[in-house]
Amino acid sequence: MKDKSILIKNAGFVVTMNAKSQILKNHSLYLKGNKIVYIGKKEKRADTTVNARGMMVIPGLINCHHHMFQCQLRGDRQLQNQMIDRWINVVCRKAAKMSDREIYYSALANMAELLLYGCTTTADMPYLFPKNTLFLPALIKAAADIGIRLHLYRGSISVGKRNGSLFPDEIVETSEEIGSETESLIRKYHDASPFSLLRIGIAPCTIFTSSAEDFKLAAYLSRKYNVNMQTHLSESEFENEYSLKKNKKRPLRFLNDLGWVGERASFAHGINLNREEIERLAATKTPIVHCPVSNARAPVGETGIAPVWAMIKNRVTVAVGVDGSAGNDSSNMLEELRWTRIMQGARKESTYLDPAVVLAMGTVNGAKLLNWENGIGSLEVGKAADIAIFNLNTVEYTGANDPLTALLSCQATRADTVIVNGKIVVKDKKLVGFDEREINNMLKIKT
Repeated sequence: MKDKSILIKNAGFVVTMNAKSQILKNHSLYLKGNKIVYIGKKEKRADTTVNARGMMVIPGLINCHHHMFQCQLRGDRQLQNQMIDRWINVVCRKAAKMSDREIYYSALANMAELLLYGCTTTADMPYLFPKNTLFLPALIKAAADIGIRLHLYRGSISVGKRNGSLFPDEIVETSEEIGSETESLIRKYHDASPFSLLRIGIAPCTIFTSSAEDFKLAAYLSRKYNVNMQTHLSESEFENEYSLKKNKKRPLRFLNDLGWVGERASFAHGINLNREEIERLAATKTPIVHCPVSNARAPVGETGIAPVWAMIKNRVTVAVGVDGSAGNDSSNMLEELRWTRIMQGARKESTYLDPAVVLAMGTVNGAKLLNWENGIGSLEVGKAADIAIFNLNTVEYTGANDPLTALLSCQATRADTVIVNGKIVVKDKKLVGFDEREINNMLKIKT
């Protein structure tokens, strides 16, 4: 069967994010099948033509940290202004009652919002599994149905309250169960090819919810199957105090000593990293996922803003994640990048970030963190046809002098067109093949 072709015609700006950071004016992109095969000014005939005159074309955004199951906890009153132990208990209690159907539609809603705002690849880290549900197959089906590229981390919790954790004992799994199911999932679903739509990774939740044996096993499986691993790190002072008391080390050193170091490992948050730890991340090429909006909900007395400026100056690879809806209440990746840029100005040592640096965090850095640079993250011939097109001719961008600054500084708006793996999934700012009302009706607000 002949590959379908798409011509993105005469785009006002093509932000390539290639090694030269080129921004091309009045260029076209020709897509065949799932690849970009031409970027230039020649006219080409295609099965489908997208008129991008006056618009900005960027690589599809890459979200590197999420908890899809939390969608129904958006704006939950029991999660507002709570300390971490109370917050965790509410999330666990409510999630434990979720059905396959609710898990599917929660994922679908989050993925829909990601796509609508230009995100074409998303990670997800489920870490608790309601009994008698097909949790992970439901997530995988949602991604396949809506057409988003998915990196699924098999999360886990093996340490409950009786052993000093904040999580209830009812959701705990044994290390043997975790290892067996993770390995089975990798063997069944993981696709390492450049244009894969599904990859699998490993994700013990935190150092206070997972045993040292779990982290060692994750590092072993990562090496065995050449897959990624991720965990939460330095998200609260509780974590630092816990690690110093139990392990006689700060969290990063503890994890490094268990094999969590290098390009196959990544850490979400990093709010409380000190200078020596940032330098160690840089030296070992270990990346960080920055989640600015959810982190800003830090408990009273804690900072809530990661030292991203210092990380960038030390050449740490920093990508961006929206985090779960119980902490963010949103899955708008473009808005997350906006706050990534702005919130560094709240720290004494830094100011707001350069827009080009921020877009790199949301594209090429995300691809690097996920070890997916051979397929996604930039607009180049031979790369995957993952593309977001934004119309800057709207009132939200009126008066903006520089288009790149406009996109990342002004109010986040929906993408006009989004293409994943050569397939149009958003057209005229609406999902293709899905009715938003249907998704919304499946997750009605409960009063």
